[in-house]
Amino acid sequence: MVHQLWLIKEDERIDITPMVGDISWQSNIDQLGQQLDFNISFNDARYFPKNPCSIGDIILLKNQEEIFRGIIVSEQNSGRQPLQYSVLDFAFYLNKSQDVYQFNSVSADKAITQILRDFNVPIGAIDPIPTLINKIYKDKVISDIIKDILDTVEGETGEKYRMEMDAGRLYIQKQSDLIVEGRFRLADNLQEHNLQAAISSPSRNQSIVEMKNSVKLVNNNSIVAHERDNTLIEKYGLLQQVIEIDDNEMGRAKLIAENSLKETAMVSESNSLTMMGDDTVKAGRIIEIEEEITGMKGKYLILSCRHTLKNRNHTMSLDLGVYK
Repeated sequence: MVHQLWLIKEDERIDITPMVGDISWQSNIDQLGQQLDFNISFNDARYFPKNPCSIGDIILLKNQEEIFRGIIVSEQNSGRQPLQYSVLDFAFYLNKSQDVYQFNSVSADKAITQILRDFNVPIGAIDPIPTLINKIYKDKVISDIIKDILDTVEGETGEKYRMEMDAGRLYIQKQSDLIVEGRFRLADNLQEHNLQAAISSPSRNQSIVEMKNSVKLVNNNSIVAHERDNTLIEKYGLLQQVIEIDDNEMGRAKLIAENSLKETAMVSESNSLTMMGDDTVKAGRIIEIEEEITGMKGKYLILSCRHTLKNRNHTMSLDLGVYK
């Protein structure tokens, strides 16, 4: 199936695929939302098709199913060169808006639902998250408030959640559930292949510079919890972190220490590769890689993903980290 790019202008839908050149879209684990870029041929000749796109219009990318929906936020016009457009999904409003919230013993999922409804953000699904939130947010960016709530949940439970926009709706799910296998086919009449069959430009960097294999928690100058990984200490030497906690965190001291050690007691990796494209692959999801040249093997967290459509060929470039 060929990707199609549609323009939604008021009540009208226009298939602009024949006018469009290259298309790319990207996601990053540190950012809420995706960005799509495309260009349209431009010429001021009398009979050249008129460009229908304007800032504020809605753009829809489809490949049987909807892949991306967003709003045109910028246009670059360089004479008779193709017009360049940048499109952000509807997380744009959460990244650019601020508000004040006070939560008193409100479950994390209900707090996030309240925020999204206040800003009219369509909700796809939010996993039940019973962790209670007791906090005041003043003049904070909305996406940062949601991130802080999820960080609080991770600190108390050790469970990571990923928020992402998909088909114009916001989803918050356990990261451990977001596993993609990845498939591709070179033509509609050919069989599918696993992405493992088409890896190129692999790069793997490993380091212990950021490793911590011992974690101590301190309150009022007293050690209240201590977790260590003796295997890593024996192999690499003692690399210790000391964390000061508040009185209200004393009841969770052991859990905080365990989660902190889990995050840092490892050989970190910074990896990258290029593969054939699969629309389900995006930052924050987990992919299994087995690559003989670099020795990459196992599950990896997708830190960033850039999809490119050029001459009807779909490829993607991934940055990968260790999945913890």
